[in-house]
Amino acid sequence: MRRRIWSETLPLATLTKPATLALLSRFEVELIAAVRPWDLPEIPALIGACNDAGVSVGLWPMIEDTAGRWASAANAPRFTAFVRQLLDVVPIDARVRDLAIDLEPPFGVVTTALRSPTAVWPLLGDVGNLGWRTARNQFRSLIGAVHDRGFHCSATVLPLVLFDPSRGGLRPIQRALSVPVDALPWDHVNVMLYTSMIEGWSGGLIRRPRALDLLARGAVATRRRFGATAGVSVGVVDFGALGNEPRYRDPSELAADVAASSAKGVTAINLFDLGGVLRRGPPEAWLAALAGAEPSP
Repeated sequence: MRRRIWSETLPLATLTKPATLALLSRFEVELIAAVRPWDLPEIPALIGACNDAGVSVGLWPMIEDTAGRWASAANAPRFTAFVRQLLDVVPIDARVRDLAIDLEPPFGVVTTALRSPTAVWPLLGDVGNLGWRTARNQFRSLIGAVHDRGFHCSATVLPLVLFDPSRGGLRPIQRALSVPVDALPWDHVNVMLYTSMIEGWSGGLIRRPRALDLLARGAVATRRRFGATAGVSVGVVDFGALGNEPRYRDPSELAADVAASSAKGVTAINLFDLGGVLRRGPPEAWLAALAGAEPSP
């Protein structure tokens, strides 16, 4: 069983506070910390604090929003170069469990799609066969560099990827979204199945019970496609990069999502995100729901 929590909205200095690390240690939750280019000087201190506190830590690289923020075929040279910079600042004896690559269309494309879905199609564009092959090779080389450091390298992907054929060479959805997922040596693939967003952005068409059912179906499809080590991300507790994500009403919804995912054989469950847990509180209630346990006195 793995329980991980994303941290995108908190300053890295907050993550090194003893109280924050004590909470994660108490509930045995792994920290996946977002790292932007300007955060590199703080990485040794973050990893050191987590190692000292016995908190498993992973790094979640993101580049500048103007360059796409998340990893994609469209920005593979810039993104992979940044991750190599990140690897260079990680102390040689540091314990890092995972380097999490968030594969999504460029940030500007996503924000445009939320404002006007019909306006996004001209922005997607195909990188072309040569660009696609080059990007896949760059990500494959990067995964090798991560493995050389003794870290796992995971991919986090949109649920639409589950609709791509799993056999043959055709991956129309991955190509349309500019996200190379298949045929790369990921240690773990994590699918974003945020029930709060499924419900909240459906315009009233999908109610909570139906969103929970879609999570269960997505968990089955995730495990079938990506194997026993695959995971799902549930949430969200509070706003993230987009600033308007529909949120859980309370920790009971998180507990139900964890139970539904676990019932379908998914053992790696990830929550978005730690900043929301600390802001909305009490954090013990959220982390207990993630862990599938009641908080101890």
